[in-house]
This record gives sequence, structure tokens and C-alpha cells, in this order.
Amino acid sequence: MDIQVLSFLFLPIFSFIILIFGGKFLKHKSHFVALPLIGLMLLNAILLLASAINYNSHNHFESSNSFQWFSTGEFSITLGYYVDSITCIMLVVVSLISFLVHLYSIEYMKDDARYSRYFAFLGIFTFSMNGIVLSDSLIMMYVFWELVGLSSFLLIGFWFEKNRPPMAANKAFLTNRVGDIGMFIGIMILYFSIGTFNIHDLINGTNQMSTGLLTLAGLLVFMGAVGKSAQFPLHIWLPDAMEGPTPVSALIHAATMVAAGVYMTFRIFPFLTPDALSVVAIIGAITALMAAITAITRNDIKAVLAYSTISQLGYMIMALGVGAHLYAFFHLVTHAMFKACLFLCSGSVIHAMHHSLHHLDDHHSNPQDMNNMGGLKNKMPITHAAMLISTLAITGVPFFSGFLSKDGILAGVLSYYHTFHGWTIILPIAGFGAAMITAFYMFRLIFKTFYGEPKNKEIYNHIHESSLLMTIPLMILSVLSSAFIFTFKINPLKSKGWFKNLVGHSDHNFLDMHIVEDGIHHAHDQAMYLSLLVASLGILISVIFYLLKKVDIDKVSNIFNLVGLYNLSKNKFYIDKIYNTVLYKPFFSQTKIASFIDWNIYDQKIIDAWGWITLKVSYFSGKADYSILDQKIIDGVSHLTNYTSNKMKRIQSGVIQNYLLGGFMCLVIIIMAIQQFN
Repeated sequence: MDIQVLSFLFLPIFSFIILIFGGKFLKHKSHFVALPLIGLMLLNAILLLASAINYNSHNHFESSNSFQWFSTGEFSITLGYYVDSITCIMLVVVSLISFLVHLYSIEYMKDDARYSRYFAFLGIFTFSMNGIVLSDSLIMMYVFWELVGLSSFLLIGFWFEKNRPPMAANKAFLTNRVGDIGMFIGIMILYFSIGTFNIHDLINGTNQMSTGLLTLAGLLVFMGAVGKSAQFPLHIWLPDAMEGPTPVSALIHAATMVAAGVYMTFRIFPFLTPDALSVVAIIGAITALMAAITAITRNDIKAVLAYSTISQLGYMIMALGVGAHLYAFFHLVTHAMFKACLFLCSGSVIHAMHHSLHHLDDHHSNPQDMNNMGGLKNKMPITHAAMLISTLAITGVPFFSGFLSKDGILAGVLSYYHTFHGWTIILPIAGFGAAMITAFYMFRLIFKTFYGEPKNKEIYNHIHESSLLMTIPLMILSVLSSAFIFTFKINPLKSKGWFKNLVGHSDHNFLDMHIVEDGIHHAHDQAMYLSLLVASLGILISVIFYLLKKVDIDKVSNIFNLVGLYNLSKNKFYIDKIYNTVLYKPFFSQTKIASFIDWNIYDQKIIDAWGWITLKVSYFSGKADYSILDQKIIDGVSHLTNYTSNKMKRIQSGVIQNYLLGGFMCLVIIIMAIQQFN
């Protein structure tokens, strides 16, 4: 088991090491290294999942191992893995999406000058994401958490020669650091309160902490998820992250990286207090509705999907907050499939548009702008079919995967409201409201891209379907967006589909999960009917507006703008402008003031003044040392000594008579002196 589990780390990191050091030799053959290694990892994940499904011990599959990383005094850190059925499912999700993105990228990135580096970065990202999934402790998860942030930075800013990608990479990296600081503080509060980083030991040891401190610690750890999963108010980085290559958007900003926050919150869910869960639910609800409203007015095809991702992640976070954590995880898995499919479909369209514009030598039109598209259904039938299927899935139409997971979340929200009433009404309003808006803007995307008359005939004439390397992943993911994939019974004796049997039941330190699950079960029918109603309404409005074009969209926009709603959506709720006014500009002003104080006052007035004084003092000190001490005193003494010695050496003549005469004269002088004193 150890080798099988550790291979999820070794295989992708081998891909990274080989390509980062040997890429200059492999160049455009780099996928011959990356694809087999990731394919082997995918096969391993499927085998591990099959083992978990076939495990017949109360549907509880577990395996773990750990070792001491380092110890100093009473402080020690152990690293290890923990594998259960949830881990197995996540490993398949990460491995599958990573493999399909690798396959898709062979064609999409074939002309890129840094082809090998791109696949190397995909490898280190997959390694980092698998590390999060396998971690048995929060500190190990945090290490891989930061590695995922690094990988994201490298991939978002991959085209660093352009202006926007480096800025987007910096924005993503710095915004996530805000959440990660809170996460680290929360982890350390838990450690110093309970004495361990291990997630299961933390769950079992929370009775040692006061409820208030545990609520604070839980919310601080959750801050990491707010950043990584792009929740309000740290959601601002994800739309900008679309500056990276489209396959990257499918891999890390739709299917896996942003889901890391949901996965981490799912793991710590059992020790989150009811107060903490309420905050989690509110943040998820705000995010789901706000992002859905913002997506309505986007014309960039990837921007629509970016805000859709933020909204769907809000759904998952809201589900965790109301206790429907299993449906949150279910939606994480289904969303990974249909959202990766949507992004790769958008990449297929952008790829075709780019080549058409290149053929026309048009460098001004935006290949991602839906206003340049239209009528692509007949030109790109596979892409159209795959994108339509995944759109039906995200909309929550029956027989598709999103219907199963989203209805469970909405049932959880309704049950929560039926239990607590009062302010909790905002949760079903946000949930069902976002569901209707999602149906509207997703079909708006479909109709503007694939239906109607082409917006530009010249571009349209040169559009063609993408190659098999790009369409095969679309077909696979569209099949995986069907409900049947998650509901079929592997074991006829089981009453539920394989997914629900595998996920099973979990406990909570503060909630009676049997009551929560019963509430969700009783609210399910009501949630399903309401969900179908709002989804149908959203699709119908979209059909009237964008397919049949029975309504003048500009007039409707002006009506909504009478109360500022259109501009609110168009300007993304002014969040970026608020941050620019409240945070960025004051910060830059403070840095200018600090720079003025540091350079003009501290450096020039104080430090430079001390330098001037030191130079003057050293000048006079040198003058005194050389001109007075050296030349007047030291040199004067030496000159006097030399003069005296020159005079006295004449006495040493070597003539004995002179010596006798001198001695006699000295004797006479002595005698005269004695007589004088007497």
C-alpha cells in the first residue's frame, strides 16, 4: 500500500524533474514523458478506487502511515498519508483531469516555445494537489497548499512576455497569501491547544478547547479555503487567473486547485462549531449569488466560466455550512467533470477562433469575445454537443450529474431554514436564486456562441472542429457529466449507487448528523421541484432573450440600470474598485510617504548628514594627524635627534689626546662645581 500511495507523489514529480532539466533536449516531444507517467498515475488511482469499492468491512476503507519529520524539544512534526474512500475518489478526480488536460494540451500548446516547461509545471501542480489529498495532518496539507500556490503562480503567469499574465499571477499569489496567513495562525492555535497536527487527533481532541477558541481557530483555518476556493471577499483573483492557458484554467481553476479549499473544509468539518458553520454558510451564499449575478454581463467566454466556478464553489461552501457536507463533496466531484469539460470546450472554440483570426491576419479581434462568435454549432459539432451536455449538467437538468449534487445542496439549505428560520432565509434565496441565474447565463453562453447568425462571416468561414487530441477529452468528460455514472450499482445487493455507498456516513462533534440527514431527506422533494422550476425559468428567459430574440436586451438592461443593477453586475459589484480605493491607493500613498521619509529625510538628512560630518571630522583628524602630530611633533623629535647625533658624533674622533683633554676638562668643571656649592 505504501508504494501504491506514494506513487501519486513520485510519478508527477518525476515528470517535473525530467522535463525541467531535460526539456531542452526533449522540446516538443516532452509529452512522451509526461503523458505516460500521468496515465500510470490515473491507472493506479482507478485500481485504488476499485479496491475501496470492493472493500467489504462496513463500507469503511482506511489506510495510513506516518514518520517523524523533525523534533526539537517538545515540538515535533510528523508527515504521513491517510487514505479512505474520499481520498480514493479525489485521487481519481485529480488524476483523470490532469491526464485529460495533458492529452488536450499536446494539440493546444503545440506551437508554444516553452512546451516542455509547460508540461513540467503541470507535473509539479499534480504532485502538489495529490499531496493535499493524501495529507493526514494540517501542517503537511499546508506545505502542499503553498506548493499548489506556487504551481498556480507559474501556470497563470506562463506567458510572462505579455502584460496581463504576470499581473494576474501576482494577484492570485498575493490574494491567496492573505487567506494562508489566517490558515497558518488557525493551525498553530489548534496545535498549541491540543498538541497535534494530525486531523483525526484534532477531531478527537477538540473537547480540550473552549468553544469560542475552537470557533476562532476553525474560522482562521477556513480562511485558507476562502482564498484558495475564491470565496468572498478573496474571490477577486480567479477571473484574472484566466490569463493562463485555457487547459490550465480547466485543471487548476475549475476542477482541482480551487476545490482544494472545499476538500480541506470537508476534512475539518467534524470539529467546526455551529457558529463557525453559520459563518461558512453565509460566505458561501454571498459568493454563490454575487458571482452568478456578475457572470450575466460577461462577454468573454472564459470570464463567464470563471464567475460560474466561483458561484459553484460558493454552493459547496454553503452546503458545508448547513451540514450537507457529503453533498458538497458530491458536487465537488460532479463539478470537476462538467466544469473541466466547459473550460476545455471554451478552449476548443478559442483555439479555432485564434487560428481563423491568424489566417485572416486579424490581430485586433478578441478570440474569447462571444460577440465575435455565433453559429458555430454546425462548424464544431463535437465541441457544441460536449458543451451543451456539460451546460445541462451545471444547470441541474435531470439525468445529468449536476441535478443529483445540486439538489442535495438545495435540500440541505431548505432543511437548515426549516430548522432555524429567521435570518437563514437568505440561504435558500441565494441557493435557488443562483440556480436560476446559472441556467440563464450558461444558456446565454451557448446561444451566443453556437446559435444564431455568425457575428463575423469571415471569421466563421475559417472555423473548423478541433483535432481528436482535443475532442477526445471533451467526449470523455461529457459522458462523465451524466447522472448514470454516479448512480449505477456495482453491487446489486446494495440499495444505493456506488458513489453514495462509498461516501457513506460521517459524524460531527457538535451536530447530530442523523437529524441533519433526516432533515435533508424530508426537504429533498420540495428542493427538487423548486430547483426544476427555477432552472426551467432561467433557461426559458435565456431562450426568449438570446435564441428567439423576442426582447430587446439593451432596453431590459436600461430598465435594470434604473436601480443600478446592470452596472452592479457589469462592474463586478465594484469590489475591485472598492479594494483599489480603500486598500491599494492608501497603501501606495503610504509607501510613497515611507519612501520620502526613508530617502529624503532618513537617508539624505540623517544618514547622509552623518556621512558629511564623518568626512569633515576625518578630514580635520587627518590634518591634525599628518600636519601637526606627524610633521611637527614626531618629525620634529626625529630631526632634533638627528641634529644632536650629528653634532655629538664629532666627539667620537678616535684621538686619545682629545679624550684625555675632554676628561680633564670635565674633572676641572666637577671640582669647580663642588667648590661652588661648598
